[in-house]
Amino acid sequence: MVQTADRRRSFYLQLLPAQIQPHQVLNLEIVHHGYGDQALYQQSIMSLGTDVQLPEICDAQDITIAVIEGNGTLTVNDEIVTLEPGVFVFIPANTYHMLQTQSQLIFLLNRCRPDPDIGESSWIINL
Repeated sequence: MVQTADRRRSFYLQLLPAQIQPHQVLNLEIVHHGYGDQALYQQSIMSLGTDVQLPEICDAQDITIAVIEGNGTLTVNDEIVTLEPGVFVFIPANTYHMLQTQSQLIFLLNRCRPDPDIGESSWIINL
């Protein structure tokens, strides 16, 4: 059963502990807002098992990653970013990136239409 929420109201999401097997990928879409076939905004929780390597991609959307749990590395162009809880990364559209996990890695992934006013470089915040 699919539940819909009024977008004007805040909501609370409680994640239950899950045992993810090595090399397993779990993607739970929370919010998807689009117009016709075009996705304008998408928010997901991703959980990747130990030793998962996602192939290099170049997304047409701006991406933010907020690490909740676990460790990994993110290669953006030629720069390697250590992923650990509290790390927040912005990757502009059309930027090559690749992700590798060292342990189970859980993060919030946001994808949205590119903003032409934002520069073309990635940035990282350690909370």
